[in-house]
Amino acid sequence: MSRVLPELFAAAVRRDGGAPFLTYYDDATGERIELSAVTTANWVAKTANLLVDEYDLESGETVAIGLPPHWLGVVWALSAWSAGASLTSGTGALAITGPDFAIRGERETVASALLPLGGRFREPLPDGIHDYGAEVYNHPDVFVPFDPPSPTSPAYDDRTHDDLISTAEPVADRILVTRDLVSPEGVGLLVGVIAGGGSIVLCRNLDASKLERRLSDEKVDRVVED
Repeated sequence: MSRVLPELFAAAVRRDGGAPFLTYYDDATGERIELSAVTTANWVAKTANLLVDEYDLESGETVAIGLPPHWLGVVWALSAWSAGASLTSGTGALAITGPDFAIRGERETVASALLPLGGRFREPLPDGIHDYGAEVYNHPDVFVPFDPPSPTSPAYDDRTHDDLISTAEPVADRILVTRDLVSPEGVGLLVGVIAGGGSIVLCRNLDASKLERRLSDEKVDRVVED
């Protein structure tokens, strides 16, 4: 098994790139989006290029993700790791925030409107905050890192790539979750799904009355409790 997270995900793409990897629902807005492993990889490459080319993210720097449970959180995590950066639960050199602008980075802050398909904000942003949806589409969907991570590179706070991979339990099932998959408590499940060849149905603002139908429609094997 690969001992760095970008290689682990690349192996998952090669294994079954066209299969659903991450299906996202927001029951407050009615949004649904399904990403295959290949489509996720395209978003990751574009975002990693954005991080490096526009925001000068360097290997070893830290990225803080301040989003609710959302498919873009997974994209940001994989993109930061691809660029050799580490996620942090504290203040990062770069911060990724939602429309609440809840966190700021030491050097750069990037915001997502959390609209369908990563769409741009409809109103001007505060000074010093970049609009992810306005910038990401201009970048190529192939990313080649200048300084890729090693197994001992930091990946999340004091945990290395090897730490996250070796402690994650592989998940081969299609699972339904409501948790934040890029929080310190949730990232192990994300890594386990990538390692085990499983897939995720991520539900934000889950309407309990829709749960049984969703389990059937999405062919969910099990629900992972928070």
